[in-house]
Amino acid sequence: IATCVAPSSVMANLETILERLLVPDSAVIRQATQDLQSMYKDPSVVPVLCQILTSSQNPQIQQFAAVVLRKRLVKMWKRLDMPTKESIKAALIQILVQEKTHIVLNSVAHLVGVIAKHEISTGRWDELFQFILQHRHSGEPVQREAAMLVLDALMDSAALELQPQFVSIMTLLLDALGDSSSYVVQFYAIRCLTVMAEYVREEEYHRFVELIPNVVTVIKALVLRDEDKACEAMELFDELVECEIDITSHVSLLIRFFLELATNTTLGNSIRVKGLALVSWLITIRKKALLKHGLLPIILEAVLSIMATPTGEEGDYPVESQSPISVAAQVLDVLALNLPPEKIFTPVLQMVVPWLDSDNEFQRTAAIIAMAVMVEGCSEHIRNNCVPQLLQFTYKAVTDPSHIVRNASLFAIGQFSEYLQPEISQYSADLLPILFQFVDHALVSSHEESSSLTKIFYALETFCEQLGPGLTPYLPVLMDKLFKAVCPSASIHTCELGISAIGAAANACQEGLLPFFPKIIQLLKEYLTMSYNKSYSVLQSQAVDTLGVLARTIGTENFAPISNESIALALNLLHIDDPDLRRSVYGLFASLSYVLGDKMGSYLNEIVPQMIHSLTSEEGISTMYAGSNMSFLDFSEAEEGEGEEEALEDCDGIQGYSVENAFLEEKEDTCNALAEIAENVRAAFLPYLDDCFREVNVLSEHSSVGIRKASISTLGVFCQVWYRLCIDRFSEDKVNTTLLSMAAVVRTDADRTVVIATLEALESLLKFLKGVPFIMEHNPLESLSVSLQDVLELKAQCQGVSEGNEPGEEGDMAEYDSVLVECAGCVMGPLASVAGGEVFLPFLRSLLPQLLRRLSPSSTVADKSFAIGTLAEIVDGMGVASRLLLELYPVFMQMLQCDDDEVCSNAVYGLGQLASKAIPEIQYHYPDILSALFSISQTRLSPRLVDNICAALCRMIMAQQDAIPLHHVVPVLIQNLPLKEDMEETDTVYECLLQLLENCHPAVMACLVPLLQVLSVELSPMSALNPDLQSKLIMSLRKFSLQCPQQLQDACSQLSEEQLSILRTVVQ
Repeated sequence: IATCVAPSSVMANLETILERLLVPDSAVIRQATQDLQSMYKDPSVVPVLCQILTSSQNPQIQQFAAVVLRKRLVKMWKRLDMPTKESIKAALIQILVQEKTHIVLNSVAHLVGVIAKHEISTGRWDELFQFILQHRHSGEPVQREAAMLVLDALMDSAALELQPQFVSIMTLLLDALGDSSSYVVQFYAIRCLTVMAEYVREEEYHRFVELIPNVVTVIKALVLRDEDKACEAMELFDELVECEIDITSHVSLLIRFFLELATNTTLGNSIRVKGLALVSWLITIRKKALLKHGLLPIILEAVLSIMATPTGEEGDYPVESQSPISVAAQVLDVLALNLPPEKIFTPVLQMVVPWLDSDNEFQRTAAIIAMAVMVEGCSEHIRNNCVPQLLQFTYKAVTDPSHIVRNASLFAIGQFSEYLQPEISQYSADLLPILFQFVDHALVSSHEESSSLTKIFYALETFCEQLGPGLTPYLPVLMDKLFKAVCPSASIHTCELGISAIGAAANACQEGLLPFFPKIIQLLKEYLTMSYNKSYSVLQSQAVDTLGVLARTIGTENFAPISNESIALALNLLHIDDPDLRRSVYGLFASLSYVLGDKMGSYLNEIVPQMIHSLTSEEGISTMYAGSNMSFLDFSEAEEGEGEEEALEDCDGIQGYSVENAFLEEKEDTCNALAEIAENVRAAFLPYLDDCFREVNVLSEHSSVGIRKASISTLGVFCQVWYRLCIDRFSEDKVNTTLLSMAAVVRTDADRTVVIATLEALESLLKFLKGVPFIMEHNPLESLSVSLQDVLELKAQCQGVSEGNEPGEEGDMAEYDSVLVECAGCVMGPLASVAGGEVFLPFLRSLLPQLLRRLSPSSTVADKSFAIGTLAEIVDGMGVASRLLLELYPVFMQMLQCDDDEVCSNAVYGLGQLASKAIPEIQYHYPDILSALFSISQTRLSPRLVDNICAALCRMIMAQQDAIPLHHVVPVLIQNLPLKEDMEETDTVYECLLQLLENCHPAVMACLVPLLQVLSVELSPMSALNPDLQSKLIMSLRKFSLQCPQQLQDACSQLSEEQLSILRTVVQ
């Protein structure tokens, strides 16, 4: 190379250094690397590396030379003169033409790619494209492969620069996909398409998608020759997931292809799992297309057949591993989460119930697992129709002779406990003895499989925690078993499970656990005070978690004596370099803030900076290199100060980045803990609030779903804390900005659970803002209204907007999709209240049609209940926007005729809200409303419905007392007290009655005896009435005793001794 000639001594020295990098001795490699770095900035290194690349006989030396040359040219290419650049480019083309060794070609191709990124934009390397076109059509497979290798490298480095040529490149790639004489050419063609997917413009989508059948044909053939390459080629479909390219036209082809791979037991697990994962993707984004093309039956048949496949290994059924069996179960879970339960649960049950009597233990196991994994997505359907049937199947499986079937039944009990509440708790007398028996066997058996033990405690812990106070009678037996599980002779895993189960018992029984509290604390201290040891770290983390649960549940006054000691223990553990332990410690701080409140402020200076560090930390991020990892050739320090702005972009062989789950979970739990600490500590947290808000806000766009959910929820809490402490323009702007961001998340986030969490955070924040002086700006109000409308119209990103959802398709929604719509409805009432009725009315006009059409005769009961309930909450929030109220009156009256008690109850609530606005146009209808309510009360026996009728009557009385025949209404009202189910209406009912009592209204005076009988119940020690309301009742009774002592005495003479004793105690 004319302009790249270097002194032979320098060349020999550098080649010797590169040779020493091949010596299998770390010390020699380290020294060689240092020597290479010392001459790295020598200007003559570029021509020397060029000469070594073209003349060395050792392919590995050539590879090293190409890698180092790429790193050097990246920094100095723009500063080279034109003759040198042309000489280097010519030399590289020459090497590509002559070189036959793949590792050298690959390294040179990536060097070419980095240079081409700059040269293509200036149009100064036509020779490179001539090389690709000439060699692509060569009769020699090796030359065609070299051309495609270079094109692949160009795509990797300069896809954006090549974008104007995409149409012609796609033509070239179509031709390459048909090159049946070289699977390598076909493989590189698919790799090029994988990179192109991110940059394809909308007008090119159709042409790009047309290539998919060719890709499928190539991968089918590639599987038979090189399974690893086939698996890598399937990353094209992963990229299509990310880029949201519409592949609806090929959904049938792709599903059948992916299932073909997944069910082929002769293939390796990686490619089978990849196939199943892609089926899950298509279910999520193309569920309607699956149903339209009749693909559900073949998916179910394939998935269930995989789940029933013998593992061929001793041990447990691999429910939680990344094996085809476990991923097949996950596909079934995804189906249940995304399809209406009638379309998935019923057909699966029909397929697997016969397996329960099969001689094949794997079929019996698959049947139980199938039922268990569908529970989350079909919970409401199962709770209403199938709980006894599923339990009968599970009872039988619990006693199965096969341990894998028994373990599956335990997994099922855990799932049922988590998702089938409260129905499943009714079977505690049957289930707890079974679980206790399993625990007893596990604790005395030294051969119990770890996975079996995990499932036993998963079922026990989940069922006990969900049982709540109902666990109390079983507590002595349970705690005896758990203390045995955490004895010194037990294994680490058994102790971990036992400590966790103690936390579940605390959550269930609250202060009922107090008799065992001292022994539990003594036990936990053993792990909290031990020196850190990685082997025992899981025990330490679990002990911290359980201590946090106790702080929340055992009672503030009971935990307070050890709160300072607990803080000291937590601070001692805070700086241990273990993400799992750190997040547990953060959770403990959050729990202690619940106990200590603002007294925890003095510790924040040590706690909060560490938590912020966890939010911003990049720990756990690992670089993944394509091919050989040559990170030891990184000379970034030697390159400092060389003009970064002049450097070419270079991925440096980096394929991507991975993050350990523990560090992701740490960030998620840190967000949640900060929110709770801020809420409990309040004013003392204010100095840290700005920094925390900023870092949590950054995480709201994180790739992790869990982190996004936690960060958005935390921002909502921060806004409440901020505004509670500082009602000023800055805080108002901060809240408005957050509302705007949340609206964008609802509209654009692709994950349904993130959107649900955001809507819940919005509801909470807006309910808070109802009670404070706050002016909502136009932009967030408009954005929120648009986002809510998108959800109602099924057009939000997470609802499969590209599938073209049409209004009126709610009946085909999965249960989780219905939850999403219901969450949007829950936001509307508080939003109306915060914005103000008249301000919100124009926005509501666009939302109303979506609600009203859900009230048509053909709508489902669930849709009617949702719509009428949402309208009632909107009325509550709208104030006296009379134009709207008049329009909704006939809607509520019509829904009173619905046969479903819940729909009718929601309509009653809505009428009560309408009537409470006291506008003349509504008062005109009072007689009709009263007539309808009394008619319903005579014919319908639903406790919740009767409760809502009582509350509606009270709202009408308080709004326009003179318009109500109180002598007829009050006796009926008191007759139905105390309320039975809808306890949220208790405040409304007693506010009305206390007003009448304090005014000694004749209607109440005539019913004084039954009213006092009701109040004696509400004020008894067993009453569930909230303390604030009880105090109001007591104050009113005392006031009445002074106003009307004789009437009170006369009424009390007709009470029982027990009733009289209760009232005398509270009044005196």
